[in-house]
Amino acid sequence: MNPRELNGHTCPLRGAAPARAPLRRASGRRARVLVVDHPGSARSVLAAVLRGAGYHVVLVASGPAALAELERQGADVLLTDLYMPEMSGWDLTRLVRARGVASTRGRPLCVGLYSAVLSGVSRAQLARARVDFAITKPGDPDAILEAVERALAWAEVA
Repeated sequence: MNPRELNGHTCPLRGAAPARAPLRRASGRRARVLVVDHPGSARSVLAAVLRGAGYHVVLVASGPAALAELERQGADVLLTDLYMPEMSGWDLTRLVRARGVASTRGRPLCVGLYSAVLSGVSRAQLARARVDFAITKPGDPDAILEAVERALAWAEVA
């Protein structure tokens, strides 16, 4: 695998995975993606890309709402903005990892950051925070789908 830079592309942290993993996991159901972002327009664009690829997408506007949704229904992927008013993506990720939140399949929850401001974020910071991937917004639809699919593929074998 040839990892891409943080500037506008995905930043996979778990190594190489198949270029396109199937959307339906072993259970035969679609992967559930929880998108957390305070501007509604950003959530809508991301949701359209993910739904177009066949994912079940749930949208929330804040970290506290994401925690409540994870407790209520769970998810397979948490895709969160980095900077939000009530709770940052860093804080949300830290809480999710501290609580040991698993995916709806009992595997590690895939966590991705989606932000316009990733230029100052290093791979080491992402790894320490246990973030599985990072995407600069607005993101290229293919890069977004590739990052989500790679994270899901690695969660299946982790």
